[in-house]
Amino acid sequence: MPGMRILSTAGAAALLLGTTLVISDANAVEGGGSNYLLGMRGPLAAFVPKPGVYLTNNVYYYDAGRSELTPISDFLVGEISAEALTNIAQVTWVTDANLAGGRLAFSGVLPYGNLEVGGNVVVPVAPFKIEQSDELTALGDAALSAVLGWKHRDGDKFRAWSTYSTVFVPIGDYEVGRLANMGKNRWALDLGGAYTMANFKGGREFSAVLGFTLNGENDDTNYDSGHEMHLELAGKQYLPNHFSLGIVGYWNEQLTGDSGGPAVLGDFKGRVFGIGPELSYQFTQSKTHPVTLDLRWYHEFDARNRVEGDAVFFTFSVPLSIQQKPAAEQDWTADEQQ
Repeated sequence: MPGMRILSTAGAAALLLGTTLVISDANAVEGGGSNYLLGMRGPLAAFVPKPGVYLTNNVYYYDAGRSELTPISDFLVGEISAEALTNIAQVTWVTDANLAGGRLAFSGVLPYGNLEVGGNVVVPVAPFKIEQSDELTALGDAALSAVLGWKHRDGDKFRAWSTYSTVFVPIGDYEVGRLANMGKNRWALDLGGAYTMANFKGGREFSAVLGFTLNGENDDTNYDSGHEMHLELAGKQYLPNHFSLGIVGYWNEQLTGDSGGPAVLGDFKGRVFGIGPELSYQFTQSKTHPVTLDLRWYHEFDARNRVEGDAVFFTFSVPLSIQQKPAAEQDWTADEQQ
């Protein structure tokens, strides 16, 4: 059935997209940018695939700007332009553990990319600005995640829901006084949940993700970034010949203000919306090793206290190994095998 193929060929990408959470752009919070990378969670966000080891690779491009002043690396910068091209690699291990009736998975993420940031730096002791630009190619901050997912099927109707937690580890390249930094130099914790509903007969699917990011303090600048909320939505239609087409979007809202250090612009609460199309293609290199290619474009609008622009993701996902269970233990995966 076409609906079965939805899960068997896209399940790995769904989990990988759902737990890959890193940042490489110069966006409010310090630098105007979140640790959580908006747009990473897309279709089938709540679905956890069969036990095994999965690899995903995201190529992320971001081009944005902002005319108003923004705190970046101990500076106040106006007329910002930012461009990033980052490769985001992730390995996910889906265990065969049954915890509270759900499937448990762990993942690790490490980004590496190029970031170029330019703007007019305000000189505190003089009534003028200095034009400055920096470019950097380096590692970004790592992200370690745990996911617990459940599912239920009733005829042609499928439901999945999951909860996740992600810790951002500040190992990325960072230097005070530089506009372009791949690292944030702060710890952060992201907690959230996802819900997916699909209709096998009609080939339609909808997913939603709600999460909250708790930001730590940058010890080098003493800047304490506020906490954030993010909501991501995706709807898609599965088409013949393994293609699917959809629409994706996100909303990020800063809930608490910034403080400390160079937070001279007040609480500097940020917000941004993004929406765009999504296209994916799935094929199999063997019966048990599906490959997913996914392309998403987000156009941002109504930004406040952060840069605004366009983000593009190209995702390649493939299982490295899938654990095969005896027939008597196929309760979780019976509908995934068809």
